Amino acid sequence: MFKRLLCILVAALIPCAALAEYTMAGYDEANTYRTWSTNKFFQRMEELTGVHFTYQQYTKAEDWEKAKAAMQAGSADLPDVLFKAHLTSADCLALRERGVLVDLKPYLAENCPNLTALLAAHPDYERAITLPDGSIAALPAITEQPMQNCLWLNREWLSNLKLDIPATAEELTAVLRAFKEQDPNKNGRKDEIPLAFIGAFDLKFLGHAYGLIANDYNLRAVDGQAEFVPLDASFRPFVEWLWQLFSEGLLDPTGFVTSDAIRTVEKENATNVYGGMLTTVPTNFLPAAWMGKYAVEPPLTYEGQAIYRDLGSGLLRGTFAVTTACDNVAEVLQWVDRFYTEEIYILASVGVENVDYVVDGDGTWRMTSAATSNTYFTGDTLITSGTTPPGLVTESFQRRYYEPTVAQLSDEIARVNAAAVQPFPYYTLTAEQAAFIAPLQSRIGRLVDESISRWVLGDEPISDESFARFEQELQDAGLTEFMAFWQDILEGINK
Repeated sequence: MFKRLLCILVAALIPCAALAEYTMAGYDEANTYRTWSTNKFFQRMEELTGVHFTYQQYTKAEDWEKAKAAMQAGSADLPDVLFKAHLTSADCLALRERGVLVDLKPYLAENCPNLTALLAAHPDYERAITLPDGSIAALPAITEQPMQNCLWLNREWLSNLKLDIPATAEELTAVLRAFKEQDPNKNGRKDEIPLAFIGAFDLKFLGHAYGLIANDYNLRAVDGQAEFVPLDASFRPFVEWLWQLFSEGLLDPTGFVTSDAIRTVEKENATNVYGGMLTTVPTNFLPAAWMGKYAVEPPLTYEGQAIYRDLGSGLLRGTFAVTTACDNVAEVLQWVDRFYTEEIYILASVGVENVDYVVDGDGTWRMTSAATSNTYFTGDTLITSGTTPPGLVTESFQRRYYEPTVAQLSDEIARVNAAAVQPFPYYTLTAEQAAFIAPLQSRIGRLVDESISRWVLGDEPISDESFARFEQELQDAGLTEFMAFWQDILEGINK
């Protein structure tokens, strides 16, 4: 008895190992219904790592912008880290210049082995997160299988009409004509919409059928030169093809005036009128139960090659940063480096095995009834919804989900990703550069999209005169300055 009491007294005199404590600030919008201070993911990370945070969570975008501005102005007490930081390149540059953010580059090799391995495998990712002065102010989110804005075709209709997946623009035209004329939904009415889209943005993703890919600025880089794609020789034939599709009723007649909110189908038993669509996933506006009815169209070939415009690549910059208030940069980097593993991706996006999800005997997994019956499970337990956190979104675990349509979706998106390329390299603009190019892009981008719309709708004839006028309007809008700017940016990247 005496020995037992002595042991208890000795144990009580030994100080408990203190948790490392830091402050974290960041943005997670209110509609996630997530409170960081009570969220189970952060509690579980604390148990795994011994690192504790107190939280400054912003739930309104305007409040987070004000907080970043206050940090830049030096009028705010700095947190130790910024998580779900939503930092633009201009934010990173400004916060570095004002001594707010730490240059993380010297710390990565020693403290972030998982991220360092990913950057070594993707040198363009490291270039993307490196600022012009050579520093790294913020860490990214990396996705193994990024979503693309794809052409989805109704596989049931293809089967009903005994049609193959098209491989060229001409074959796609034939398929859409069959969708329109041969009653593939078998309701006895010509109510089919062969191909749905929203505006010129979606239609430009069909440009790959004519060898055309461009970023949101209508640019691509070829052999060190910045090119304006709407002036390419193939652009007019592409527009003529779109006009042909629209004039034959093969494109959604409301495509220039609609939105996903307006065209959403909610009832599973509704008549399906959509033969194809340009979107990231059909469930953006169709019932989830219809997901298996659609297949991703592999990129169409042009002159024997298939090339596709990468929508967002596998990298999102500005998700995590460390401020100069932090007295142990190495420790918080070791903490965040775990996010670049499948273990923490699963914890962040699904939860804990045998608590939140279970793995069945065949290796597939599914959520537990406790998780699926909890309306607030995602907000209470996970962190991957809302603003993007740092880390790696892995593919292999998602493929093992018990519903086979998920693996099917992954396989089909993979075929598009295999052909997807960045039209223009990653770049970083200063606040001054962004302010300079914004009005030019506004004028030129609007002119391109409105011209495409007028040509496709038939409001403007496709002729030598209309294209000459288009080119003159581009020059009047400042295209020469615009292209000189992007050529300078490209040359800076190449150096």
